[in-house]
Amino acid sequence: MNILLVEPDYRSKFPPLGLMRLSTYHRRRGDRVAFVRGENKWARARRWERIYVASLFTWELPRTADAIDFYRDSVKRPENIIVGGVAVTLLPSYIRQRGSGCTVIEGPLDRAGRLGPGTPAIANLVPDYSILKRVDHEYYPRDAYFVRTTKGCIRTCQFCAVPRLEKEFGAMHPLREQVSSAIKFHGEKQHLVVMDNNILGIEGIDLIFKDIRDLGFEAGAKRKGRRRTVDFNQGLDARLISSKPELAKLLKTICVSPIRLAFDFIGIRQAYEKAIRLLVTGGFDEFTNYMLFNFADTPRDLYHRLWANANLNTELGVRITGFPMRFIPMDDVSRRHVAKGWKWRYLRGIQCVLLATRGLVSPNPDFVRHAFGETFEDFLEILSMPDRYIIYRDHYANDRAADWRREFRRLTSDEREELLTTLQDLNSVPRERPEKISKLRQPLRSIMEHYYPRGQPAPRTPPDEELAQQGVSVGYDSGPA
Repeated sequence: MNILLVEPDYRSKFPPLGLMRLSTYHRRRGDRVAFVRGENKWARARRWERIYVASLFTWELPRTADAIDFYRDSVKRPENIIVGGVAVTLLPSYIRQRGSGCTVIEGPLDRAGRLGPGTPAIANLVPDYSILKRVDHEYYPRDAYFVRTTKGCIRTCQFCAVPRLEKEFGAMHPLREQVSSAIKFHGEKQHLVVMDNNILGIEGIDLIFKDIRDLGFEAGAKRKGRRRTVDFNQGLDARLISSKPELAKLLKTICVSPIRLAFDFIGIRQAYEKAIRLLVTGGFDEFTNYMLFNFADTPRDLYHRLWANANLNTELGVRITGFPMRFIPMDDVSRRHVAKGWKWRYLRGIQCVLLATRGLVSPNPDFVRHAFGETFEDFLEILSMPDRYIIYRDHYANDRAADWRREFRRLTSDEREELLTTLQDLNSVPRERPEKISKLRQPLRSIMEHYYPRGQPAPRTPPDEELAQQGVSVGYDSGPA
């Protein structure tokens, strides 16, 4: 059969493991397999017995539906387009309503027969790494084994999709067999990426770490003169490390880099900081930190977590690079969710701060002070600024941004609340902005000129040439958050 594998053109850093395993299954059957990203005219012009379309985030489901529409005439019957993955499992109704007869598969392909009588458990097959070479897309890292040793999680966090995707926590295919199969069919790889949701919670974790060491990923390991790394990509549980100090020592026996931890709410601060200290005592000095916001937290909660990391950096002499991650509900395909305690403008402001830093927060306290403010009041003021005043902070600091700041500080608390509410309203009704702004009373109508000059979105200024001379990126997003 002619088989087409499609990854929609959403942002994806890691390879599509589901499609890679499907490639292995079909190649072993003797089928011809092609892999494309997005809407490929060459692929649409051909006839396929079966097309598999992946899905990732629920807010990217419109792109998945667009991909289905694009390839609809490339199969004999619509049910020959098979759609699966995380997003479809969480929100299958969206694709069923838009997919016009395509086959929707919910959940992992971890049991025999899920693709029809006689089909194996696809999730246990070695991924076909060779298909990644056929698309012009930079996956990271390319030269790595991608493995999972456990499914599910010991936690039941309400913001997380894992309890819905994998209800039971337990062991999966042995690590040694996964790596051995990958070497047999695709050769040896430089790095190891472990995709487990919460690997430290499994019994017998010391045996898994022994396997990692025996496979050539012990502390300080090299291959062909280059350093090897183990990346627990989904993060390590700080609360488990805090309560079981032996885990910090165990991690030091392998070449893990970086240490990824989550600091999702202020309530785990004590356990999180203890875990950092234990790991630093064990010899680690570089960390990546995920910080969820826009869930059950508040701006003050996030601000204190940002400074908790900055203070640890200074005290311990380490690098904790932060990755704030905005919560989007699992049934949201628009990314417009604003949690209780947050304002749309604050969320937009954080997006603008991170735009200039490519999503990460530097471990340097001076950066945190400049980007997010010396005090919590400074933080809220920065997040309230117009987009371009945040992104191009230094350029506008002494003229228009200074004018905005004077006007903003003259507003009463009630007027500031009205400003933030109005900005959210204007973001949702772009065609009505000029009329709505004209009806505002002073001083709101005056300060609104900084956000929407003459009722229109602010231009992409300052000029690119001027920015280039300053060495500033010109990536500016004026669309809805």
